[in-house]
Amino acid sequence: MSIPVVVQPYWKSLATAYMDVGPPLRPSSEDISFLKQVLTSLPRGSAFHALLLGVTPEIARLPLPEGSFLTAVDTSEPMAQAVWPGDVPGRRQVVCSDWLALPLHDRCCDVVIADGSLNCVPFPNGLRALAASVRRAMRDDGILAVRCFVRPASPERPEDIFADMLRGTIPSFHHCKFRLLMAMQKSTEQGVQVGETHRLWTNQNFDRTLLAFGPGWDARDIDTIELYRNKNTVHSFPTLAELRSVLADFFDEVSLLIPSYNLGERCPTLVLRPRDSGDSV
Repeated sequence: MSIPVVVQPYWKSLATAYMDVGPPLRPSSEDISFLKQVLTSLPRGSAFHALLLGVTPEIARLPLPEGSFLTAVDTSEPMAQAVWPGDVPGRRQVVCSDWLALPLHDRCCDVVIADGSLNCVPFPNGLRALAASVRRAMRDDGILAVRCFVRPASPERPEDIFADMLRGTIPSFHHCKFRLLMAMQKSTEQGVQVGETHRLWTNQNFDRTLLAFGPGWDARDIDTIELYRNKNTVHSFPTLAELRSVLADFFDEVSLLIPSYNLGERCPTLVLRPRDSGDSV
């Protein structure tokens, strides 16, 4: 008698191993510094209501002015339970809900923060719907600060990434995995299914010991590819121009912050303000 294989949903699997995932898939100290700059640009000392799309703990722990409140919204209860650093009465709370139907009053948020969130929805319609939902919740003078994952205008090939890996020029497996996800995307509209990246990697039959001594990668980092096994979750990686083309219907771009770390040009933080009309075009 065969024993059925139980496949956990992607976000539940990620929740159990989130702390093993490293930059650029998680924000670095430089990315957090960018957010601090954005928050300090607000009227000094004023309390505000912040919305966080997701439960990124590095962002949840950001110091806010006295009297401020942070609401985090995540669609995955396992992620919220495993990653959220805890509710603090009068300071922060997490709510499990759909980003496209935010459980917030219209025009109630002074600041909206997101880290990779825009890559979790289909392009362009899902992104447009999310932008509209966020705009509805924002005050007319609010700020949106979002770190996005954008693919290069000239796509890479997986074989070129593997060649760089064997030359030892990719600093970590997280960087390799990040590049592979983008390289495997056939179109922005189609996105990339994470399970396909797992299949590609395992089909190469790379020697884990060799990877530890060659590129010098941590074996535990390499194991994070198993989060993708048999998962049909799709991520979308637009170019910066594609991303801007959708966001411009709802927001005006204030600044673009590009971190100095490896692949930082693919992880910019966009700072935006709502368009005067507050309506989509």
